[in-house]
Amino acid sequence: MYLSVHLKPIADTTMVVALAGELDAMTVPILSETLEPLVASPAMCVVVAAGDLWFCDLRGVSRLVAARRGLRVKGGDLFLAEASPALRRLISLMEKGRRSPLPVFDTLPQALAACGVCAEPAPPGPRHLPLLRGLPARPVTGRRRGTMPPSAPGRSPSARSRCASGPGP
Repeated sequence: MYLSVHLKPIADTTMVVALAGELDAMTVPILSETLEPLVASPAMCVVVAAGDLWFCDLRGVSRLVAARRGLRVKGGDLFLAEASPALRRLISLMEKGRRSPLPVFDTLPQALAACGVCAEPAPPGPRHLPLLRGLPARPVTGRRRGTMPPSAPGRSPSARSRCASGPGP
């Protein structure tokens, strides 16, 4: 069992926490090490990207709800994005007539929009291929595979065929 946690700042007060692996009683402390400082930091909006989370039990959801409560005390919020159907079902079972303990969004851009952050992906930067100094601009055409090299100077084609077939009679 493992849990991978990657923290990515999106704006001054918005953070994305990307989870991958399994979130259960054994791995909740790993998540807590990331969420507790975020609650104490100036971050106001935290989006948990759970698209690569294979498994999450009640202890994991409870830790996310506790972090949300801490953020709401200071006027922030925590949103869940890309949750699996099983995780959505677990969260819905926790409701029991109350408001949802965690707002869940289908995609990360939707969750970021709920934070008030533009969710448009940045355009890719300019790409270039490196220039290799000292190499010709065009590829040099060489021999094709399976062809015989031209005969050496001073050797006749018949000598080449004798060398290729072995010693003569």
